[in-house]
Amino acid sequence: MNVMEFVRIAIIVFCGATGWLTTQTTDLSAGITARFHPEHAHPGEVVELRVEMNRTRWGQFELHVPSHSELHSIAIERVPVEFSEGQYRQRESLLFQPVASGTTVIEDASVSLTTADGTQQIELPALQLEVAPFSETDLQNTPEPLPAEQPDVKQSPRFAATVAAVLSLFALLILGGLLIGKRAPEETVQTDAPRLRTDDIIRELKSGSIPRDDLERLLHDPQHQLSHETRSTIERTLYAHTAQVPEHAWDAAALASTLQSELQV
Repeated sequence: MNVMEFVRIAIIVFCGATGWLTTQTTDLSAGITARFHPEHAHPGEVVELRVEMNRTRWGQFELHVPSHSELHSIAIERVPVEFSEGQYRQRESLLFQPVASGTTVIEDASVSLTTADGTQQIELPALQLEVAPFSETDLQNTPEPLPAEQPDVKQSPRFAATVAAVLSLFALLILGGLLIGKRAPEETVQTDAPRLRTDDIIRELKSGSIPRDDLERLLHDPQHQLSHETRSTIERTLYAHTAQVPEHAWDAAALASTLQSELQV
């Protein structure tokens, strides 16, 4: 027996005695995977936490995921164990809606895996979801280019005569109006969109109501720069479920005080 063989046998004996070798084999043969799909989303979009089993030996699992204040649970989909192409497969999907932007991490998730050898508890690694905030409205100061010039088109004499007759008729109507002194008063048409009045939003919040449309516009209004904490509070108020978020996120008076201080209304 040479030195290398002696070292290899010593390592195997040590691993077997300490239990390290058995633990590694169990983890690798469990065949459990977990991930978010997609891994990036915006508040209010639906994301899937998918946990799958794929192994050669029979087994079935039960998923345990703690509730999370940043995720609103909306549905659960379970696909039972099936045997296909020499593999035992099982899947369970949890559908969520993120309620605020930022990095959301699910910890302490686990599965109870039952096999022919019994039931074991397997801790899942930390699962991370990136929730991007809504982007501000992209306003461009560059004017739209003028349309390209059209090539000259020869008009028929009949068309030219028709245009001349129409123009003459308009000229006569205008001249007649000037002569009789009856000009219709010009009406001023208000074309500008109504401005977003933050003082109205604060007034409604203080009264206890939630002006959802105005809060949505405030999130997208580039004239009002909001802090990350204030944007997260507004997003929680708009998209969160009351059972999934802290009570202060639904306090209209507190939100009104925050906006009044930040916007200096």
